[in-house]
Amino acid sequence: MRTNANNNTSSLMKLSLPFNSLAILLFIVNMLGIPIFDHSHNSLAQTKEEVEAVVSRMSPDDIDKKLKEYNLTREQAIQLARENGVDLESYLTSLSVQPTKSEAPQGELQVIKPENITPPITLENIEKPSAAKGVLIPGFADRIQAMGLEPFGYSIFKYPASTFEPVLNIPTPPSYMVGPGDEIILSVWGDTKLYYQLTINREGSIIIPDVGPINISGLTIQQVREKLLHRMTEVFSSLRNGQRGATSFLDVSLGKLRTIQVFVLGEVSKPGGYSLSSLSTMLHALYLSGGPTVNGSLRTINLLRDNKVIAQLDFYDYAIKGNKTNDVRLQDGDILFVPPVQKRVAIVGAVIRPAIYELKEKEQLSDLLSFAGGIHVNAYTERVHIERLVPYNQRQQLKKDILDLDIPFHSVNDLQTSSFLLEDGDIVSIFSITNYPYNRVTISGNVNKPGTFAFTEGMRVRDLIIQADSFARNTFMEKATLLRLLPNLRREIYQFNPQKALAGDTTENLLLTNEDQIIIYQESVFFPERYVTIYGAVKKPGQYPRYEKMTVSDLVILAGGLREDANLENWELARIDTMSLEKYAIIQKFNVNSQYWDDPTTKQLILEDFDRVNVPMNPKYKHPEQVTLSGYFMYPGVYSLKGNGERLRDIILRAGGFKPDAFIPGAQMYRTVDGSRRLVPINFSELIDNPHSKSNIALMDGDLINVPRTVSVVTITGEVMTPAAVLYNKHASLSYYLDQAGGLTDNADSKRIVVRLPNGSVWKERWSIIPDPDILPGSVITVPKKIEKENKTLPIIRDWATIFVSIATMMVAIVQITK
Repeated sequence: MRTNANNNTSSLMKLSLPFNSLAILLFIVNMLGIPIFDHSHNSLAQTKEEVEAVVSRMSPDDIDKKLKEYNLTREQAIQLARENGVDLESYLTSLSVQPTKSEAPQGELQVIKPENITPPITLENIEKPSAAKGVLIPGFADRIQAMGLEPFGYSIFKYPASTFEPVLNIPTPPSYMVGPGDEIILSVWGDTKLYYQLTINREGSIIIPDVGPINISGLTIQQVREKLLHRMTEVFSSLRNGQRGATSFLDVSLGKLRTIQVFVLGEVSKPGGYSLSSLSTMLHALYLSGGPTVNGSLRTINLLRDNKVIAQLDFYDYAIKGNKTNDVRLQDGDILFVPPVQKRVAIVGAVIRPAIYELKEKEQLSDLLSFAGGIHVNAYTERVHIERLVPYNQRQQLKKDILDLDIPFHSVNDLQTSSFLLEDGDIVSIFSITNYPYNRVTISGNVNKPGTFAFTEGMRVRDLIIQADSFARNTFMEKATLLRLLPNLRREIYQFNPQKALAGDTTENLLLTNEDQIIIYQESVFFPERYVTIYGAVKKPGQYPRYEKMTVSDLVILAGGLREDANLENWELARIDTMSLEKYAIIQKFNVNSQYWDDPTTKQLILEDFDRVNVPMNPKYKHPEQVTLSGYFMYPGVYSLKGNGERLRDIILRAGGFKPDAFIPGAQMYRTVDGSRRLVPINFSELIDNPHSKSNIALMDGDLINVPRTVSVVTITGEVMTPAAVLYNKHASLSYYLDQAGGLTDNADSKRIVVRLPNGSVWKERWSIIPDPDILPGSVITVPKKIEKENKTLPIIRDWATIFVSIATMMVAIVQITK
């Protein structure tokens, strides 16, 4: 059925109508055969209202027939309707509890109330149990519930009741007794072929054609088969009552199960009447009612039948042990009664499940420990503390209301089998052991295997050092530390010589005690780090450790050797001067030969701590400097400079000059200054014609010269009406280009307009007899925005007026005083 339903649902996705909420609603309309007027013009909300209104007029049988036609189950239809805002479930469950119906659909539940109108109980409206986290339990609220402790067992009922519904597709239990409403499937095969689906009527009988009515109410399914076989043999002789020689055979099984009505009363979240499957048990009914409230008992749940208690359920057997022996199957008219809780005791500390537990009379401390899952491995078992509310009959004898008890135990077995009786409201505390080790010593620092080791009587420092695989490299062998724990838990410090201790010196090889800690130090703790430095023309200049008998040649080799530009003369060795306050260092100069690694001078210069060696560079050795020419040169590329004096005109001639279509006025030169490339304005036209022009500057390493081709536009940006690129017009003025851009805006500052020529220089317009050169193609005209200056006139006048008023006031005061 589920596979067909899934296929049907997936086929809906292939409808030509878009599969939105309205389309699904219309599908539900057609599926249920609902006559809705012209829903093609209805809104989504109107369609929902009409669907719910028409669904409310249909019977469950009519809906089941429609669902069967579309290979859908009720659950699938309810889910499909719920996803689109149609409440199909509430209607189906409400129909199942109408008083005119003698039977309710199997698996559905209802509440029986005094009123004629009985709202349905569904999985959505069953309240969560009141034993939710944070609920205050009388007697414990002001003492331990700040720790988050809760009464055990109630949280199980927060799950949906469907989680605990009985399974119907299982073989009929042998002890199941049939009754009115059950469906009996009767099959006969062999010489006689019969097949009947018969429902037991209210009188407890089934009516078999040609046989007549047979009362089977209260019989097990095996007893039903024996009775039917006996009666039917009277009509169908080939059955022969199941004896040898029979040529026909009878099989009896159950079909649909009847619905029974039970009542759940007492301290439960949802007391009332429920329609359940006849396979339901006490636990099923308890879950459907939302479970006991925090005031209800979990240990004494009574099942009443014919005004007698026939069974008693202890929920702890189920929740803690998984035992369902006392979970009796319900019958029609049964009453499940949950009485108020009687005794509660809390247990905290080193147990598996700290919580508030309900105890029965005569249950002891050992039972409480069993409920809590037992004690942790770190539990302290020699003493258990109990905080007790003074019992009612003793409160007049004591001035306070809380009594503290300490219960001693000799062993863990005594604790786990304790027969100590507990009182209502007791809080049992199981303490944890202390973390003090019995036999432990620790060694840390500069040893090969630092860590914690087992302490034995008579153990000494030497023994622990050997167990730690002796000293690591660069160990300071003259001093180590031993930290000893005193009885007051403070530490006492001892110093010893580790070298002598390892040699067995009885004075230094101290006797150890439990929790002693040994610290072995590196040499760097007592001596500054010793290093030397080399810089200059070596491959890896920097700081290096100073080794014993280290020479200058050794340091040069460690630094990767000399560079090709290293000079063999005027080397310097700088050594700290510790004799005079006025001198920083003693400088020693020396020369080396090309085989510096075998040079007698460098081999004889023994280095000391913090020495510095400087290897100068050869002033005659210089890496070639290069400039880059790009654009419309005859031979662009990277050129090496001949020397310091080579100038811009010389390198242009080396590159073959400019191409015919080169735009020489727009040529640009860039030079790196302080790590960034800057444009240097150069008049290239002038330097080509005049070698002595000031534009013919000396070149530097990294210079870049670029010559573009002719650009026929002038760019106007900033505060103009239409920033744009305007076609170049020979001899045109600045105002011409501004007019081409729509003129200046109201915010334009006409006094600070800047025209940047293609080579980077700034063009300025002069009203004189000899004007500046024309604005060239490729130029950029920038019109800035006005800068509003703050008007300080009024504040100045105000300040002066205040000063004059103050002076006048002082003069009046002086005149009044001198009178």
